[in-house]
Order: sequence, then C-alpha cells, then structure tokens
Amino acid sequence: MTTVAAAAPHTTAVKAALESIGLAVGRGIQPPASGWQGQEGHSPHIPYVVLYPGGGTVDGTVAEPVEYLDYTCQLTCVGASQDAAETVADLAKAALVNQTLTVPDRASYRGQLLLDRPAERDDTAAPPVHYVVLQLGWRTQPE
Repeated sequence: MTTVAAAAPHTTAVKAALESIGLAVGRGIQPPASGWQGQEGHSPHIPYVVLYPGGGTVDGTVAEPVEYLDYTCQLTCVGASQDAAETVADLAKAALVNQTLTVPDRASYRGQLLLDRPAERDDTAAPPVHYVVLQLGWRTQPE
C-alpha cells in the first residue's frame, strides 16, 4: 500500500533550490538578514522570497489511488524597487520552472509556472517595497 506523500519535504526542496542560487528565503516569514540593513529607505536592502506552501493534492490510479502528489507553492519575491522584485522573480523562475525537485524517495516531474502576477508596490510598508507573486507546481511519485 502506498502512503500519502508529505508536502513539507517538497517545501524544503523548493527552499534549498532557491538558497542554492543565493536568494534569502523564509517559510511564511521574512528571512533573517534580509530587507533593510539599517535605517529603512537609507540603507542597503537585501531582496528576499517568502514561501507559502500548499498542502498538496493526491492523485493516482485504481491500483494506487494516492501515488502522485500535486504540490504547489506561492513565492512572494520582495525588493526595494520594482526592478529588484522582478529580478528576484526572474531568478526564482530560472531555478524552478522546468526543473525537478529533489525530495527523498520521490521522483519529480518538471516544475510548472502556474501564476505570475505583475509587480506591485506595497504602500503599507514604510518606505514602500515592491513584490511579485509566483505560483509554481510539481507532480511527484514514489521512486
């Protein structure tokens, strides 16, 4: 009998792939040592990604009804300027779209870009920051 795959190792794999290219990444929160590095608006800003994982949905055949896990996650790519947020989004897409995830005991199909929202300015932050929201998805199965 096949057990249902956990989503958390998939989130770990996404985070590791983004960190391997030098991006600061947090799971549901701004990562440490990112954002403004001193007085907001008057110091360097380190752009970052915040991951918001989905729980994953299962699929399969009559013989193996939970063989596949369809995993999705949202990436909120944040920068001090629109250009910085777009650059982070471009780097994230290059690292993840059409790439497989490295998840223990799972084989991965290539990642798909499911949503790419236009860059927006967050005026609730002082000073404002910009962000791009991406949603990506993978299908995995037992190896």
